[in-house]
Amino acid sequence: MIRRLAGLSPAQLFLVVLGVTVAIGALAVSVSALGNVGMLIASAALLAALAIVAQWLWQARQPTDWDNTFTEAAAPRGVDSRISRLAGDVREAGTGAPVASARLHATLSSLATERLRSRGDGTLTDGAAVLGPDLAAYLAAPPTTRLTAAQLAAFTTTLEELS
Repeated sequence: MIRRLAGLSPAQLFLVVLGVTVAIGALAVSVSALGNVGMLIASAALLAALAIVAQWLWQARQPTDWDNTFTEAAAPRGVDSRISRLAGDVREAGTGAPVASARLHATLSSLATERLRSRGDGTLTDGAAVLGPDLAAYLAAPPTTRLTAAQLAAFTTTLEELS
């Protein structure tokens, strides 16, 4: 029954609903025992029928989109706190601050260890040939060793190429 109704045009649907409403209204009015209750039932049926017709006409014109595939919004550039902390460490390490130099050394060391592990080259001492002599020497040096911008750029490029 519902499939047949779904196949009707909007005008035909309106006529079907109007016919059902008239039939319910005629039944409610013609049975004298119902009295005021019959008018209430007829009015409720008319409102329900009009609501159904409105909904059918709306969906015939614009099908409802039930797709709920949401995507995560990409965080704006520079919002990541790790990047902000690293940028601050780089600035402070350039001024010679030993704490920032130690944090920068620890960050580069952990990145190098992770890249070597993902390649299967083992630890920092095993992967010294892969890291290159300059980066291996920096990682073996004390954490407070001062790092220039050119060295940092070269070390970052080396670590990026390892992946």
